[in-house]
Amino acid sequence: MQKATTSTSSPILFTRGVPAQEALPTALMSECLQAVLAGPDGKTVLQYGHNGGYAPLRQLVAEQYQVAPDQVLIGNGSLHLQDLLTALLVKPGDVVFTEQPSYDRAIKTFRRRGAKVVGIPLDLDGIHLSALEEALTQYTPRFFYVIPDFQNPSGVTTSAEKRHALVQLAEKHGFWLLEDVPYRTLRYSGEQLPLLRDIQSTRVLTVSSYSKLISPGIRVGYIVGPREIIKPLTALAEETILAPVLPTQAAVFEFHQRGFFEQNLANLKQLYAPRLQATINAIKTYLPDIAFAEPEGGFFISVTLPRESNYQQLLSRAKEEGLMLTDGSAFFADFLSEQEAQAGANERFVRLPFCALTPDEITSGIQRLASLIQA
Repeated sequence: MQKATTSTSSPILFTRGVPAQEALPTALMSECLQAVLAGPDGKTVLQYGHNGGYAPLRQLVAEQYQVAPDQVLIGNGSLHLQDLLTALLVKPGDVVFTEQPSYDRAIKTFRRRGAKVVGIPLDLDGIHLSALEEALTQYTPRFFYVIPDFQNPSGVTTSAEKRHALVQLAEKHGFWLLEDVPYRTLRYSGEQLPLLRDIQSTRVLTVSSYSKLISPGIRVGYIVGPREIIKPLTALAEETILAPVLPTQAAVFEFHQRGFFEQNLANLKQLYAPRLQATINAIKTYLPDIAFAEPEGGFFISVTLPRESNYQQLLSRAKEEGLMLTDGSAFFADFLSEQEAQAGANERFVRLPFCALTPDEITSGIQRLASLIQA
């Protein structure tokens, strides 16, 4: 492992996976919001509205996924929709599967609704299929939460073979696949793989948002699925939030109509691709003995530190060196295997969100990490 020099001149935040400040399209969104409020729907979007969401945006999403509009629910961000879905499907004590590691806020959401969350280990090309099949001999989950493209937190993209296997297992065992695809469009190289619902939509619910593609502050997300789920979920949304946030949903539709979405997406890819490459290069330079998924897009790369490395009290020691990290344990479900627990897999896991950092900051941050773990 290459020796690194540290500098504490400025803190480097490998914490939240947020868009870069310079990526937020303030002028374009201002133009869209003004156009919406000045247009024929101006008063409509300021009034209580139908809980399926802003109808033109619902139609647009439906066309993108080749479904009927009543198979789409527009909501206040994808996490809120996941919470409502869990409330609809899960009774206290029901089992939910997640990838392991997985998005920490999703794990918390499922637990809050009473689910027993069981983590299924990830390989570098997606879920460990034999571990999933073993878990299915013990449990039939209400759903399996999967992030198939540029996974948060690992950066893993599920292979085509494993996507087909997931769909087949869901059909065989009768559980839902909840595929979360907020990073899918942020592909900087390589070829896109099919959505799970493109393979077979019968047991698949697809959720996504505009948080990484336009702005997290607008709180616009959506879920696509069969009417048997979307209809009661829409009713639950109405009972819960009374009305959708129509002004921002209408602004997102306007953003598309004016051609801003593709323009903005191209700008994001141009901004983020060098940051991804800087992260890959720095890991290979300063942590050369660590195997990791090399994503072709998204916001995240992760590493699992070697067992022999000095990872104890890493967060506090890193903070003293001007490096802010997230507790890796938060990304793991409660039910670690005995082998994983003994190996301290959750304690050695480090997520590296790169999109809000410059290439120089990324390189310096990984240098600092390498110095901290050298025994």
